Amino acid sequence: MSLVNLVYQGILLLSHNRWPREKVFHQSEARFRAMLAYAYSNSSFYREYYRSHGINEKDLPYVTPSDIPPIDKDRLRSHFYSIAPDPPKPNEVERALKGAGLLSRAGKYFLVHSSGSTGEPANFLYSESAITTVEANFIRISLGGENAISPKDFPIRTLYVASVGSGYASTALAFKGLGEYRSKSLILNIQQPLQNWAERIQSFNPNYIAGYPSCVRIIADLQEKGSISIRPKKVITGGEPLTSEDKAYLWQVFGADVIDYYACSESLFLGVGTNWYDGIYLFDDMNYVEVDKHSQLIITPLYNHAFPLIRYRLSDVVLGFTREKTGSLPYTHIDKILGRSEEMMWFKKPDGQWDFLHPLFLDDLNVPGIKQYQFVQTSATSFILRVIPRPGACLEVLNEKAQAQVYSFLSKKKLDQIRFGIEFVDRLEPDRMTGKVKLVENLEIIRPSD
Repeated sequence: MSLVNLVYQGILLLSHNRWPREKVFHQSEARFRAMLAYAYSNSSFYREYYRSHGINEKDLPYVTPSDIPPIDKDRLRSHFYSIAPDPPKPNEVERALKGAGLLSRAGKYFLVHSSGSTGEPANFLYSESAITTVEANFIRISLGGENAISPKDFPIRTLYVASVGSGYASTALAFKGLGEYRSKSLILNIQQPLQNWAERIQSFNPNYIAGYPSCVRIIADLQEKGSISIRPKKVITGGEPLTSEDKAYLWQVFGADVIDYYACSESLFLGVGTNWYDGIYLFDDMNYVEVDKHSQLIITPLYNHAFPLIRYRLSDVVLGFTREKTGSLPYTHIDKILGRSEEMMWFKKPDGQWDFLHPLFLDDLNVPGIKQYQFVQTSATSFILRVIPRPGACLEVLNEKAQAQVYSFLSKKKLDQIRFGIEFVDRLEPDRMTGKVKLVENLEIIRPSD
């Protein structure tokens, strides 16, 4: 698709922002029914699953969405090939998972996988048209705010800072969504030493910054200290909750529109929050959204027929979910997301300088046999990696491989002096408030200002 056509499609999506709430919800439910019927007709998994719950094809136009049994990551992993109407071959999936590409091809589809922070990773397929829809949506969310994008801003220069791995949703969007349309990207890999960042950032002079809020804040700290001087128009964060304090700080330091991009591997766009309105809007023209009695979000992506997910329950807990018209946009609104904070661990070097480890780095390593994990920072110079091994895994071999790869990463970051241990456990205790296992437990708050 040409840039002109992509912008046109983005403007069409932007027009939905002015629809009445009733029209938005009517379209969303109609598309949900269409996706439900499509999945029933084309996916052997859904036919068998719904029939086992007494739901037949004739019932689909009348059954209420809440009466349709949901699915989750465990069920998806077990039925990956039967969920997809036209699945790739197993060897194509294996090749994609082993590939070094940032957005892997599995046959005619793109393969995206989740992180291991909430259990074993899972794979998801996206069609070319689904990726294009998400790309066009980037146009929609870029056209609002106080810093309008104009032709003189092209080529868009995006500074992207986060964990860089094969197949993650954020990386997929950064490269596929921006790289083909008169755009340039500079990737700051969190595995690289912090002292190398300032010169690269300044010479690139980005007009977009994107990445995890915790990582983008480091760029803002460099700006505030005078190590860099840049004037981005848009700051797009995702992958972690963006606090109101961080939102205000990024606006203050950069003077940029701050966009809190909410996405996951299951759906490459769910919603956004910004510095010019409160909370987060879930865009019902992209997903049919619900919550269960525990306030966990249930989604049905409406734009990806390659891998239909009908009433897929996320681990995300959301606060203040309402379908009533709220504020400036006609979409479903939430106050905030609970339980998605991937905190960083800051460590002090012998020379007194500080650098960080982002816990998502483990997702970029290949440690077979790890089912789930959690970091426990014990001091400014040490941490523990708690690991739930997969059944049958040899703990001695698993410990050896995990230690070797973590040592390798510490060496890349020039944090060789950091001490760590690996503990094998049967379970990880969930957070009492969110019900989700924290990726990082800090036994004491450790920050460079300490």
